[in-house]
Amino acid sequence: MAISPINNYGIKFISQLANNSDSIVPMVAKDTVSNAAIVATYAKEGGKDDARERFIEEFGTGAAWTLGIPFLKKVMDKTLYPFFKLNPDMDCRNLAPEFIEKAKNAKNIANSEKNIFDNLNKNIISKYKGVFASKFLISTTLSALALLWIIKEKQKSTQKRIEKEINDKIASQTLLNNTTDKEKLVMDFNSKLKSQKQSKDIAFKGGLGNYFLYNPVGNMMILDGVITTTRLKEARKGERLEVGLKEGFQIAMIYFLARPIQNAFEKIGQFFKKPIGLDPALIFDKNLGENLNSSKDKIESLLNAVKSMKKDEAFKYLKESVYNLDLKEDKSLLELLDKNGVINLVKDKNNNIEGLSYLNHIEGKRIKKSLEDFKTISSHLDNLKGIKAYKVFSVIANVLLSAWLIGVIQPKLTILLRKKLHNGDNRNPAIVAQEEEMMKSQLQKVKLQ
Repeated sequence: MAISPINNYGIKFISQLANNSDSIVPMVAKDTVSNAAIVATYAKEGGKDDARERFIEEFGTGAAWTLGIPFLKKVMDKTLYPFFKLNPDMDCRNLAPEFIEKAKNAKNIANSEKNIFDNLNKNIISKYKGVFASKFLISTTLSALALLWIIKEKQKSTQKRIEKEINDKIASQTLLNNTTDKEKLVMDFNSKLKSQKQSKDIAFKGGLGNYFLYNPVGNMMILDGVITTTRLKEARKGERLEVGLKEGFQIAMIYFLARPIQNAFEKIGQFFKKPIGLDPALIFDKNLGENLNSSKDKIESLLNAVKSMKKDEAFKYLKESVYNLDLKEDKSLLELLDKNGVINLVKDKNNNIEGLSYLNHIEGKRIKKSLEDFKTISSHLDNLKGIKAYKVFSVIANVLLSAWLIGVIQPKLTILLRKKLHNGDNRNPAIVAQEEEMMKSQLQKVKLQ
């Protein structure tokens, strides 16, 4: 039975959500959910001022962080590349002389791409590299500047609001006619601040250069470096430890633990005979079983060929082997690799294969893992319904687990730390200090009048 268009959109979303290696979708999902949880947690445990700051900073920086680079890159793909008559899909790693020669002589390359490689010369290659470098630098720099502005503006906004509240309070007090009453006002004001939020004990519920240049996740890591450095540098008195704790949590969950968590779900799946290593787009593909059966011998042959090879040697061999696949004889394997996100096939409007894309970069490591996953799932096709369900569960659970740790556990730990260091006071120590200093300053001005 054919899959409905709605289901297709859902599968595409889950597919992107599962891609923790080079897709920003899981990062956006974790960031959005965790930001909402962070604001809610601080509103409940830390006070309205804390929650207001978190809302401005988390969602403001989140928007610039997750949308800035992709949006600016898309704009330049539609403007800079057409202006210089270049194809934005060209990966600059494929502009090496030996690869260009391979593409020109390839039998499985699409005609449209063959024309691109046939017309390459030193001038055009230089343009490709220059435009790509410009796209990377412009998108990263502008996004970083936007983040810097948001982080600094957040603190200015808090300072202006506190100053206004204090001025309004002082202006409304007739007790300011003598020094004793002024001092009493300071004590009353500080006492009121401290009593606003004394919450109960907290209950716990619920190649490096190429990586940064070519991988969207690597691009985002640069921005996160800017965010973390700026937040630590701009941290007010008393909040640097909190900032460090928060940033450490987020960086760990978004960059370093996302793949290990997914690997853990995959290990559990293997134990229960539900292998989920493949991309959801392939697991839900109606032709999965047929393509696996048709390419079974080829998969076995390639895996046997690299069995005794060292990693780098095996990756290089598999990469060369994929570039040599025949469009007709190896169509099933090409379809599997394409659906699994390892290669890109060029297809016509009728969905017929025109060729293997030589514009996109292929990684031998991903080819090897895909072949191993193809072999594993082939013996569990009778449990495909359970595999599909567990795959969707694992992807969503990964996002929710990370968001819960970032958005709930991390703020609770921060507030617990505050109470430990500030005699049970769970408010942001930086905001408290800022309020007290400004109150004293304003009262001093009144005294001099």
